[in-house]
Amino acid sequence: MILVAVACVFPLAIVVVLAVARLLDAMQDAAAAGVLDRVALAIGVLWAIDLLCLLLAIGINALGPPPGGGGPSS
Repeated sequence: MILVAVACVFPLAIVVVLAVARLLDAMQDAAAAGVLDRVALAIGVLWAIDLLCLLLAIGINALGPPPGGGGPSS
């Protein structure tokens, strides 16, 4: 559940951080804009890792036994 929530929140965080970085760049604060660009890149990398972990969890769940024991009921 956490992986899904993070996968939804990280893109929004990237957009907000990049918007603030562009605002700071327009205000001629290139150093802070550069820092926020790197922060957005780091969030993007974390987002990609989260999506890969989510894909791995879905694959493991699909390979597991079906719920309820999986045996024939008599």
